[in-house]
Amino acid sequence: MKHGFCIAVFLLLAACNTAEGVKKDVAIGAEKTGEVIKKGGEVVGEAMKKGGEAVQKAVE
Repeated sequence: MKHGFCIAVFLLLAACNTAEGVKKDVAIGAEKTGEVIKKGGEVVGEAMKKGGEAVQKAVE
């Protein structure tokens, strides 16, 4: 019975550690996704600016 309790405590600690690892992974993933979205937005914004400049030159 004593071994069963030790195993249960070990599994509980392992599960907590795994949950913390998952939280960290999710946070890192969200941060990386945010960076990619920001860079994508910058690229789209720059493309729109260049497109607007081209239209303005064509109108002039």
